[in-house]
Amino acid sequence: MSLEDYGFCKKGEGGAYVEGGRLEWPDGALPINTSGGNLAEAYPHGFELINEAVRQVRGTSTCQVEGAEICLVASGPGVAPVSSLILRR
Repeated sequence: MSLEDYGFCKKGEGGAYVEGGRLEWPDGALPINTSGGNLAEAYPHGFELINEAVRQVRGTSTCQVEGAEICLVASGPGVAPVSSLILRR
């Protein structure tokens, strides 16, 4: 739903959009959650996602996305309040 809300694909097309490994690191076209997200890290809600975005833009992530120049950090749909952050080099 978030991918649809942010305009990566049309409403109702999120399932088809993510098929075939599109979101997987290292070979997907749009790798997400390269740090494992909140389930893989400590849980100060969302803070680790910001840390990972900074590492990606700096080029220092252990799961570095080749050529990463911009990162979107966002909470999921249905979580209130919802916030977003864009970091770029």
